[in-house]
Amino acid sequence: MVKEEKVFNGAVIRYRQGTALVWLGVFVWAPFILWRLGGEKPPFIWFLPFHLVGVIGGSRLRSLARKEMNFVDSKKNTLHKIGHGLIFLGILVWLPYFYLKLLARQPVEVMNFLPYHLVGVLGGVLVHVLNLVRNWSSA
Repeated sequence: MVKEEKVFNGAVIRYRQGTALVWLGVFVWAPFILWRLGGEKPPFIWFLPFHLVGVIGGSRLRSLARKEMNFVDSKKNTLHKIGHGLIFLGILVWLPYFYLKLLARQPVEVMNFLPYHLVGVLGGVLVHVLNLVRNWSSA
């Protein structure tokens, strides 16, 4: 019993660490945005690795912690699928950017792609939250 409680508490701590890591990965863009607002053009590549490590690493850590806690995922309903689809499309927005930038060697502006990325990812997160609230209210 004591051992199971320690494992559960450790998983809860890892889950919270994963959440913090995701938020750090998101907020790594704050200096980038401030520089852009100030008229500077900081290199996008300086921030991207930290963003990806935070967001992907944090989500993986949260997923592993949920498995350790034997968290049962709710049934994948339509809203859940729509949320994942929006997030996926928001990430795919970067394919043309990297194609144009790296392969075609065309001058492209990050800010032409960022709004679409944010609409997809944040829209998908919003749909997931709405789905969660709907599931809580029906329980």
